[in-house]
Amino acid sequence: MSRINETLKQKIDELDLDKRLNELTGQAETALNRALDGASGYARDHRSDLDRWVQRATETLEERTGGRYSDKVARVRDGLSDGVSRLAERGDKPDV
Repeated sequence: MSRINETLKQKIDELDLDKRLNELTGQAETALNRALDGASGYARDHRSDLDRWVQRATETLEERTGGRYSDKVARVRDGLSDGVSRLAERGDKPDV
């Protein structure tokens, strides 16, 4: 191993970077789960509002494009609706 690699490994060990990185990863995962739980609750509580918004947005796109991109707009609409459904159902599943 080169001298630079040895020095870097020694500093990583001194600073206990592996442990700190694992702690940071755990904190990031906790924060992400909290955010997803909040979004999931919002999606459940406001499901009909979100569905109406998606419908209105896709209708506006259809009007403004003259229907030229109907297939693409339909795929986006379906994807958004599926995403809202999955997010809303997230809170209904027990943690594994």
